[in-house]
Amino acid sequence: MDDHPADSAPPRRILLATDLTSACDRALDRAVALARHWDAALHLLHVVEVPPPAIPLGVDADHYLQRFPDAKDEALRRLHRDVLPVALGAAVHIEQGTTPSAAILEVVERERCDLLVLGEPRRRLVGPLGESGLDRVVRQSPASVLVVRDRPHNPYRNLLVGTDFTDEALQALVAVAGLFPTAAITLMHAYEEAYAYLLEGTPDGRDWPLQQLARLREQVEAAALPAARQAGIRNAVASGPPEVMLRRHVLAANIDLTVIGAYPRGLLYSAAVGRSRNIIDAIPGDVLVVRATRGAGR
Repeated sequence: MDDHPADSAPPRRILLATDLTSACDRALDRAVALARHWDAALHLLHVVEVPPPAIPLGVDADHYLQRFPDAKDEALRRLHRDVLPVALGAAVHIEQGTTPSAAILEVVERERCDLLVLGEPRRRLVGPLGESGLDRVVRQSPASVLVVRDRPHNPYRNLLVGTDFTDEALQALVAVAGLFPTAAITLMHAYEEAYAYLLEGTPDGRDWPLQQLARLREQVEAAALPAARQAGIRNAVASGPPEVMLRRHVLAANIDLTVIGAYPRGLLYSAAVGRSRNIIDAIPGDVLVVRATRGAGR
């Protein structure tokens, strides 16, 4: 990707990583819809396991090849049967790798993709420090990552942007305000009320919600959006862990897409903080992690 801050320019190249199971069908439909809407090039990626160097000794070659056909050929057959009729004109990438996450990250870089679309995995294969493949991709991807869970019946119309008042969150707000210009946006900050008075040095936390609403208004102003767009953004504060409060709002307000901003992170940092990971796990619907650029500054 180009080294520029997250902005409202539509993606030019979208990569859908699919395991060719039904778990990725919703992600496929959403990726196709977004590519058409933004007139973006769509790339499809499927990762197959590295084949054994040779047929095992003592095994009949014909029987083995019938039972275990070439993984790339089989993947191509299934792509042409199940995926390409939906994603006409998409570029196809079939990669071999010991871990799908490594192959996904390599293709994102190589094809200079702006958005990576993933389905909900049926199970998370856990790696070092409890990290799954999905966690690694979200943590390291140079492109923004969209995790799709819902059926894409309609365009995204009702967005929830989580903020901790960092530049990452600001970049996420700027990006989605432009990417989805007709969607309603709620900018939300969740705080731990029990400790609020310690942060501000006030005798109690009764003024904390008003202080945070003022900070939200300041962040909206800092986004330098068109006046009409800025005026339409709703602000909300809630007391509790961010992942819990965001989840409640998603369910109560019929949110289509939850958005957070994030820099690429190191493993130890993510293991200690885990904000993006916790939010993705907690939200019942689609989640967009906008890849922020360090030092972007507005």
